[in-house]
Amino acid sequence: MKYFLINAYGKDKVGIVASVSKILYELGFNLEDSTMSRLGGEFTIMLLVETDKNYTEEDIKKAFENIEKDLGLNIYVKEILPEDYKKEKSENEVYRIIVYGADKPGIVYKVAKLLADKGINIIDMTTEKSGDLYVLITEVELPENLSFEEFQKDIENLKEDINVDVSCEKIEVIEL
Repeated sequence: MKYFLINAYGKDKVGIVASVSKILYELGFNLEDSTMSRLGGEFTIMLLVETDKNYTEEDIKKAFENIEKDLGLNIYVKEILPEDYKKEKSENEVYRIIVYGADKPGIVYKVAKLLADKGINIIDMTTEKSGDLYVLITEVELPENLSFEEFQKDIENLKEDINVDVSCEKIEVIEL
């Protein structure tokens, strides 16, 4: 099997997902994982696809040339070597952290720095500003050597440091 990471982004308009997925279907790709989102007036797609065909990055990029022009998309393709593709799920506990408070510079940085300093892996992160309120939602994996109680203390310190509310809950990972 061969794996590719495909990013497509451009001005948001109807039909982007249909156009991108049609090309993947016609090439015989299986869609492994994806994230698609509108950010401001832009739409972005991140896909991990697999194939048993011997495509190159250039072959895939060429297949997207027409919709790149027609829809004004920017397309990036990168092959992921099989030894670098991690499909197995971690056994570490997963937590959802929600940070919300008055918008100010540094919220993402301070949260991300705390997580990195503690060896905590970010699985997913979403942020949104609405008026003066800023919300950050992230899913993280706690390393085996970090207890939830110790992590809770760090969260309390973070709340005081950046003057925000923070909630943290364990989530059950559903194997698909």
